[in-house]
Amino acid sequence: MSTEESRVQGEIMKKSVNLTSCRAIGKATAPVWFTATDTVNRPEVLLDYQELLDDNERRRYASFRFPADQHLYLVAHALLRTSLSRYADVAPQEWRFSRQDGERPEILHGPDPESQLRFSLSHTPGLAACIIAEDVDVGVDVETLNREVDAMSIGNRYFSRFESRDLAGLSGCARQTRFLEYWTLKEAYLKACGRGLSIPMNDFSFACDDNGVWRIGFFSDAHSTPDAWQFLCVRPTPDHVMSVAIRRLDRQPFEIPTRETVPLDGMFTAQRRSGGGI
Repeated sequence: MSTEESRVQGEIMKKSVNLTSCRAIGKATAPVWFTATDTVNRPEVLLDYQELLDDNERRRYASFRFPADQHLYLVAHALLRTSLSRYADVAPQEWRFSRQDGERPEILHGPDPESQLRFSLSHTPGLAACIIAEDVDVGVDVETLNREVDAMSIGNRYFSRFESRDLAGLSGCARQTRFLEYWTLKEAYLKACGRGLSIPMNDFSFACDDNGVWRIGFFSDAHSTPDAWQFLCVRPTPDHVMSVAIRRLDRQPFEIPTRETVPLDGMFTAQRRSGGGI
């Protein structure tokens, strides 16, 4: 594609996006958007997704060996970009991100810097999800229930003694599901902290109370107080587990609306000439 073709394509994409629908998130709301990735397979839509990626994302996309991994990465990053554009007057292809080794990605170029949008993105075979919030740390993690794992072996190595004891009291599908609940909760918390695996997984522990509310406990002083955190663990599809972590600065409860979407659906109008170009 020539430089002029790229410029024209970019201008059309900018004009096609409907930014009049963008809205503020709100100080006590952290929306979650998810996509069943296997349902997104129209070639023209996937081409539109590729046009949203920046140079770094395109290189990463091209580096995957298997088409299924390419597809999952592409849909996930289209989901992130279009979801961010719901809450800022920025076209999906204009977002830029920075990431230091071992740290969570941050928005490098976006809306007014005084309005600090934060996000977290996760994907697993069949599902991509992102959470967005303003001025608070958030994390999301998803896993497929079809993942074959040795729950007790991994749990005894990485989980707290309380979590391992809970797993030992279960069997079959119940044990596998509980393992993935613990795993995604821990991953979501680590993502929200922004420090990756520098925090040992057995340095903190999760438990679900009688009301179905997940709570965290710490075994060292290296963490914030448990009351500063809010968690959610749900089944967005029959085949997946999704967990969310939010660091609440004022300890007030957050709304966490969870919605399924298809990236670009309702935001763009495809404008293709014959031959497949835009």
